[in-house]
Amino acid sequence: MAILLFPPCIRFFMLITLVPLFTIAQSGEKPFENSRFDTIEGFSVHYRIWNEDLENPVGKVFFVHGFAGSTICFRNLYDTLASLGYQVVAADIPGAGYSSRSLDFNHSYSHRARFLWKLLNRIDQAREGGDGDNDGNGKWIVAGHSMGGGAAEAMAILHPEQTETLILVAGTLFRKTNNMNSTAMFMMRQKQVKKIMVSYTDKNLITYKRFYKLLKSAYGRVPDSTEVLSYVTPLETEGSAEALINIYVNNREKESLDARTLTDVPVKAIWGTKDNWVSLRTAKINFGVFPDFELVKIKGAGHMPMETHVQQFIPPFLEFVTGR
Repeated sequence: MAILLFPPCIRFFMLITLVPLFTIAQSGEKPFENSRFDTIEGFSVHYRIWNEDLENPVGKVFFVHGFAGSTICFRNLYDTLASLGYQVVAADIPGAGYSSRSLDFNHSYSHRARFLWKLLNRIDQAREGGDGDNDGNGKWIVAGHSMGGGAAEAMAILHPEQTETLILVAGTLFRKTNNMNSTAMFMMRQKQVKKIMVSYTDKNLITYKRFYKLLKSAYGRVPDSTEVLSYVTPLETEGSAEALINIYVNNREKESLDARTLTDVPVKAIWGTKDNWVSLRTAKINFGVFPDFELVKIKGAGHMPMETHVQQFIPPFLEFVTGR
C-alpha cells in the first residue's frame, strides 16, 4: 500500500487525516459538507455547491479543475464568492476527485463540455423545481485551470448563450479541437503498454513523495503536508491510476470546435510569470483568437497562482466576475 512508502511522521498524519477521507470516498458518504452526487450519462459525478437554495443569486460561477486535481483547486475563492451572493459550483471530472472511475468516459474537450453543461442544467432546473432535463436558466461564469481550461473553453464555444464570461487560469487552450494521434498516444492505447503505464502510475505517481515534487514544481515553492494530502487523498480511490491514464487513451473528439467562433463571450486570463507547465510564451499563441480578451499576469507565480499567490489572485478574479 502506498502509505508504507512514507516516513513515519507522515504516516501518522495520514492515519488521522487521509484514511478517514479515503473511507468516505469508498463508502459513498460526503467528502465535504456541501458535497452532492449526481448521475449524468450513467457516470457518478461529485460536485460541491455554495448558496444552493439562494433564490436570486447575484450570478453563477462554475469551476473546472486540471489534471489530477479536484474541487480542492479553487478552495481559496469559494467562500468569498458565496459571501458576495454568487451561487458557486465546483465539480470533479469523472476519473478525478470523488467522481466515477469508469473507463468508458470520453475525456475529449467536447464531451467533457457537454457533460458538464448537463450537470449545470440539472442544477439550474433543480433550483427552479424542474426535472433537470431542459436547458438551464441564466448565464454561468465558467472558470478553468490547466487542462480544465480547455474544457471550460469548449463549454463556452458550445453554449455561448449560457456563458457570461470565460476565465482561464494557466489553461491549456486550443484553436480547433483535434484528436491526439501521436506515436505516444498510439502506444498508450495498446493493451500491454497501457497495463505497464497503469502499474507505474499506481506505484510511482500516486504517492506522497511524487505529489510533493509535482506540487513543488507547479507551485514554485515547497508545498506543506496539507496541500500534498489534499491532492493525494482523492486519488487513493480504487481505479485512480487507470483512470488517469484513460484521460490520454479515451479522448477521441466526436465534433469539431473552433475557438474563432467565440465572438460574443468575454475571455479573461490569469497567468503566473514563472509558469513552467503552461508557459505564457506558449499560451500567447492562442490568445489572439479571442476578440474580447484580457490578460492579468501575476509576477513570480507558477502554474497555480490561485493557491500560491492568493492575495494577488483574488482581486483580478473578482473584477473578472463582477465586471468592475
